[in-house]
Amino acid sequence: MVEIISVAIGGMIGVMLRYGVTITVPSEWVLWVVNGIGSAILGVLNGLFVRYKPANSLRLFLTTGMLGAFTTFSTFSASWLALMQTSTLLAIVYAIMMTGVCVALASFGYLCTVPKVKAGERL
Repeated sequence: MVEIISVAIGGMIGVMLRYGVTITVPSEWVLWVVNGIGSAILGVLNGLFVRYKPANSLRLFLTTGMLGAFTTFSTFSASWLALMQTSTLLAIVYAIMMTGVCVALASFGYLCTVPKVKAGERL
């Protein structure tokens, strides 16, 4: 039950943060901003989780709840589908760039926070 409540509260916060971005960022950039920031934060959190091993309810609150509500794959998919109806090439470039940027930001965030482990050493 604690996990469900953690996800729900995190989701409420994530939705409010996303709405804040929506009203402050030009509409054509909202998806890039929320997915980019969300990916970078997820990378940072996962790096910290390796080191600090927080309670599962905290992980769920931050990742599934807050970041899950802040970012969205469904909006990305809807944008991609709309582009497909007008320009297949542009839609393909958009999908590759969005995915690449988000994976790169998540990787960067992770590498900035994950503990450095020497060869043969375990965490």
